[in-house]
Amino acid sequence: MSTASASRVPAVVVGAGPAGLATSWHLARLGVEHVVLERDSVGATWRSARWDSFTLVTPAWSVRLPGLRMPDGAPDAFLPRDTFVELLDRYARDTGLPVRTGVEVHGLRRALDGDGYVLDTSEGDRRTRAVVIASGALRLPKVPAGVDVPPGVTALHAVDYRRPEQLPPGAVLVVGSGQTGTQIADELRRAGRRVLLSTSAVGRVPRRYRDRDVFTWLRQLGMLDQTTEHAPPEARRAPQPALSGAHGGRTLALQQLARDGVVLLGRLTGIHGGRLHFADDLADHMRGADAFAERFRNQVDQYLQGHPPRTGPAGTEPAQPAPADTDPAELPLDAVPSAPTEIDASGEGISTVLWCTGMLPDTAWLPDEVLTPTGVPQHHRGMTSLPGVHVVGFPWMTHRASGILYGMGTDAAHAAERIRADLTS
Repeated sequence: MSTASASRVPAVVVGAGPAGLATSWHLARLGVEHVVLERDSVGATWRSARWDSFTLVTPAWSVRLPGLRMPDGAPDAFLPRDTFVELLDRYARDTGLPVRTGVEVHGLRRALDGDGYVLDTSEGDRRTRAVVIASGALRLPKVPAGVDVPPGVTALHAVDYRRPEQLPPGAVLVVGSGQTGTQIADELRRAGRRVLLSTSAVGRVPRRYRDRDVFTWLRQLGMLDQTTEHAPPEARRAPQPALSGAHGGRTLALQQLARDGVVLLGRLTGIHGGRLHFADDLADHMRGADAFAERFRNQVDQYLQGHPPRTGPAGTEPAQPAPADTDPAELPLDAVPSAPTEIDASGEGISTVLWCTGMLPDTAWLPDEVLTPTGVPQHHRGMTSLPGVHVVGFPWMTHRASGILYGMGTDAAHAAERIRADLTS
């Protein structure tokens, strides 16, 4: 299709996940004609790349999408996967957002006449002056390169895991101890499976401290709104700390997993034949997670020292914060478990290797000039080097919460405002 005959729309949002829907809501509020293109269905990644028992790790009150009417219920509850997907479906439907599902975007190029861009889609070319990249930071499974599992062992990435019964009988080696790895390891051991967990350098926070949820503290301390410029580089690079919203919300500590029977190992370094090799770093990982949690508790304690309780209603005493406490899951072991640096897969009865090693964005449709080597769009506060091409929903775009449900709506509003300004200038 020629550039001249391509269908036109002033703005196109690519992706109908939470970030794309929030951007669409703001564009509609500002009167900007646009369309949202989604290759699958609304919230597809949440629907198809999460296990059956998955719940949000953030409480319901933190789901801050503009114009969203949350269902009645406890604001501190953790929404199950299917409930959240239904919420996104209803959000798109009730607000009348212009979402077109089943339309895949294959490429983006500058228009030959210099007026905006052409999107190559499964429905043909679309001309537009503004593009919003909302296709998600976590779409494609990331698996260590050059690592082949032993013959006869099933290899599965977490995006394809649904339930314990899905896996063949036998022990399961879970690789990666971030939020996904620790939650799945816990689910598998609850189902009676023998679980070996190859750990990684990931922080941990208690689910509750001083009788408040960790996210309530993060909001009160202003940490969710911490700007990218004021955050240390190590904070921006760090994975999300281990935490769970399952079973009413739980602290996931390596020491508790060990007490529950999970075999802890160091970082997986290679697989040769039927033998699996691990670094001797389990103790470092456990100490690092403990130190991360202790820093969080210290931040809360220091905040309370500088912000004494306010006086209550007349005749009442100021509300006192709950005393400092330690979640039983975080109690130390008598000694760090002895972790072998080499094991035999057959001898350990391992039938499955479950990769919980992260995900990458699906940005193959974007030109190389706006991508980093890992496929992440390069931008400054959501603006790429291509005029009119914006990014939403990626971590640390403008602040700590940019990549989570609490904060992506803020960045969506900024993108919509910039688009309206560009289109009316």
